[in-house]
Amino acid sequence: MATIQHEYYCSIALDASGRQFFLIASKEGGIDIEEVAATHPEDIIKEKFSFKQGLTRELAKKVAEQLGFTNHLLDSAIDIFLKLWEITIKTEAQLVEINPLVLTPSGLIAVDGKMILDDDAAFRQPLIQELEEKNLSDLEKLAKEAGFSFVELEGDIGILANGAGLTMALLDVLSQIGLSPANFLDVGGGASKERVYKALELIFKLKPKCILINIFGGITRCDIVAEAIIQALKDFSNAPPMVIRLTGTKEKEGIDLLKRENINAFKDVMEAVNKVKEVLGG
Repeated sequence: MATIQHEYYCSIALDASGRQFFLIASKEGGIDIEEVAATHPEDIIKEKFSFKQGLTRELAKKVAEQLGFTNHLLDSAIDIFLKLWEITIKTEAQLVEINPLVLTPSGLIAVDGKMILDDDAAFRQPLIQELEEKNLSDLEKLAKEAGFSFVELEGDIGILANGAGLTMALLDVLSQIGLSPANFLDVGGGASKERVYKALELIFKLKPKCILINIFGGITRCDIVAEAIIQALKDFSNAPPMVIRLTGTKEKEGIDLLKRENINAFKDVMEAVNKVKEVLGG
């Protein structure tokens, strides 16, 4: 158990728009740096540097001295700042933060910290891949292998939609009227019959009480979505009730295909949402 004499904040942060990095530090540690910035901006030290330049020992020393460190604590703080930069470069992180960095009788100790990693760098960063795999459920791993944007939630309504914005908006609508989505699944634009079929197969594994399909056809064709739905319902006899909203490209053809199989489809999303509510018993 550390005897804390003082708490500090320090981080390396990427400023993507400015194409530079900042070494950020403050004597006010242990609380959100955003709170310090809002109430006492003068207490935050920010020193910028370029990727090419890197964090130099001179700049690290300048910031450590501004925090009031001297002698062996000065050397320790400099080493910590340089280590943050080393981690930033090694992991291609957008933020590497220690909060708080505490002063104890035995020296400086990093008590807590966090990192923000760059998803675009994940393909060449084993650490990011390892962390992602560790945090994914079995179904989320299957979805990742299939190339779906999928997140498992805690509700009882399976969701299949196309477009991240459309899917998020649908989840918001459901939540606002007291309905609980079982997942987020964006099947993407231009989805093939096989892709939609796989998405439905994945949602079936959630065992939801009802499935809501919301397709706004642009590149995605409604008739292809309809064909996938029909095939999935034939192959999975234990499929839950399904409410479908189709509009956009090949809308008429898709709705006609479903009608031939005695499957109703809505054009208006709120009509579909209200039908889900009815299916679930009001």
